[in-house]
Amino acid sequence: MLHHARVFANLVLTPALLLAAATAAGALEAPSPSAGAWEFLRPQFYGERPIGLVDETFMSLEAPANTPDPAATPVTIHFGPAAIGRIKQVRLIIDNNPSPVVSTFDLAEGARIEQLGLRVRVDRFTSMRVIAETRDGALEMRSQWVNASGGCSAPPSPAGGGALGEIRFRASPDGKALQVSIRHPNNSGFQIDPASGDPIAPHYVASLHISAGGAPLLAAETGISISENPTLRIVSDRALAAPVTVEAVDSKAMRFSAEWRGSAAATASNQSDSGAAHRP
Repeated sequence: MLHHARVFANLVLTPALLLAAATAAGALEAPSPSAGAWEFLRPQFYGERPIGLVDETFMSLEAPANTPDPAATPVTIHFGPAAIGRIKQVRLIIDNNPSPVVSTFDLAEGARIEQLGLRVRVDRFTSMRVIAETRDGALEMRSQWVNASGGCSAPPSPAGGGALGEIRFRASPDGKALQVSIRHPNNSGFQIDPASGDPIAPHYVASLHISAGGAPLLAAETGISISENPTLRIVSDRALAAPVTVEAVDSKAMRFSAEWRGSAAATASNQSDSGAAHRP
């Protein structure tokens, strides 16, 4: 899985580097945000397949047009009744980020997800887009402009309480919504240590696997465009079956896992194990 994550990271960084080189060599006027990584990523991921663009009742993307915090911008992907249970994969792309592919979610067959919410880094004025593939192979895309500056290079927050990889859950009273938070720096590789002035090496959550009631719910490949202390909010159209198990692996091959047992009084079983995963 980590090998796949590294291949994935190389794939998405290349278009951004090409874009930067073209910008440096180009005219004095700034490039349009629409000239971002999407033109390179579209043929790699989707070829010439047609993509639906207009049906907001099927799927929509919610993000602030002017984000108050570019290092932790809230994003919510909504699925309408016609989409619930039909989505196979969801990919979130921020065109002008250094690593444009924020996350790829693979939804298990039968997963009845109404919303996916997360916080992301936004580096500059950009188009943010979400592309969903249905189980019959159709594609739908929604996009939105977001104005931001410096989200990927913003310094890390002062150290807080909790151990690396600690996983916490917050559920709605009806059990249909569950927020999963992982304590992790998710360093982007573009940050500077404010104390030493040295660059901070990238260190991020690379993958997540979530199951509910013993059955797979979703798997995600993630990267440096996810905010510090990654958070994922899942909303279903019915109560999530307990237990909900979360397993995460970071870019240093450290593994973290926890279980939510369906009650606020239940104690999650959290553990981290750097020895359980080996570096290829």
